[in-house]
Amino acid sequence: MKTSEVQELQSKLAFMPSANLNGGYYWNFGLTIDPISNTRQPGSRQTLSATAAGNWTLLAGGRNLFQLQQARMNRVAALYQFEEVKNNVSLNIASAYLQIIVNLQLEEVAQGQLTTSIQSLERTKLLFDNGAISKDDYLQSLAQMRNDQGNVTSAMNAVRLTKLQLYQILQLDTDFENFEIAMPTLDLESLSLSGYGSSTLKNDAVSKQPSVRAAVANAESAKYGIRLAESGRYPNLTFLAQLNSNYVQGLPYFTDYYSLTTYTLVENPVTGSIDQVPQQITVPDVGSKIDYTLGNQLNDNWNQFIGLAFQIPLFNGGVTHANVQRAKIQENNAALDLKQSELAVRQTIERAYIDATNSLALFQAASSSAEASNEALTNAQFNYDEGVISAFDLGLSKNQFLAAKSREIQSKFDYLFKVKVLEFYLFNQITL
Repeated sequence: MKTSEVQELQSKLAFMPSANLNGGYYWNFGLTIDPISNTRQPGSRQTLSATAAGNWTLLAGGRNLFQLQQARMNRVAALYQFEEVKNNVSLNIASAYLQIIVNLQLEEVAQGQLTTSIQSLERTKLLFDNGAISKDDYLQSLAQMRNDQGNVTSAMNAVRLTKLQLYQILQLDTDFENFEIAMPTLDLESLSLSGYGSSTLKNDAVSKQPSVRAAVANAESAKYGIRLAESGRYPNLTFLAQLNSNYVQGLPYFTDYYSLTTYTLVENPVTGSIDQVPQQITVPDVGSKIDYTLGNQLNDNWNQFIGLAFQIPLFNGGVTHANVQRAKIQENNAALDLKQSELAVRQTIERAYIDATNSLALFQAASSSAEASNEALTNAQFNYDEGVISAFDLGLSKNQFLAAKSREIQSKFDYLFKVKVLEFYLFNQITL
């Protein structure tokens, strides 16, 4: 995103004139050209030149304007791409958070089963000490309690591991040991899929997804890219300005001058005689010679000019034509990317809706199974207390209930997550 901001700023500055300072100090040897008198002078000398030049593009076929518009579209696309990354991170955080809730509830179920097993073991030991049951029944009850302890340990480890995963996603500065999460108030009755399969709602959701909006911005950028490439076919008009001066080491400078009359011998074409033609010239007074300093020379030798330069493109080896064709290909690719993005989002929403519907059915089935397993466990506990069944049979009922309860919890939060994912795609927000 920062790159797109820099490109946009550069495109804005392209409307401004450019200015440069150039200069150099040179050591010349042998026969050289005096930069001031522009005559050949023998010997070595040192010279300096300084130039300040500027130019301002007045007309360029709209190149700067199209370049700016394309840069703005690229920045818009970058913003939506960044928004998409944030959305993906939000989904990952929500998924990790809900997995912690699942594991916490599984740990709670395992703790409840362990508590029941401990109570059952205490009663079994009392019966075994009084000779009412066999040692096999006591050992089976003890084994069940040990198994429940292992389930609790596994559940606690799962909670700790999923907390670590969320902690790492959030990249928090706080110590992990002090990292805790808040338990949400869940109301599955308020969840409803009614109307979520509407085509109107899906079409509206597709157009609002950041990935689709980024693709739209890229398609607009590609259109400006064509106009930018076509600007190379139009004339350019540039305003130019330049200021320069020179310095030559050892150049004489005289403060006083006097006039001399010189005579040129010229043949008279009428009489054939030789006539003397007088001519007044100004020569420097040798006695008034002073050093011609660097500052004085630079001040005296200033040269300025301003002007307009134009260029009419006629033929450049097909470069402009190739640029236009490449820009058109890029526009076609951007249009295909837009369609692909819309199709991918639509398929994701449709799949999320089917997943949520299936998760609801699985949750309802798992709830019925957990309820039946709970009744079966209650009945098995009663029969065990009456001595009708063994501790092994009771353990089987407990394991069946634990498995059914685990499926119910997992399917409940899977349904909750699937609904929230669907709402996220439909309404671009996620809440628990």
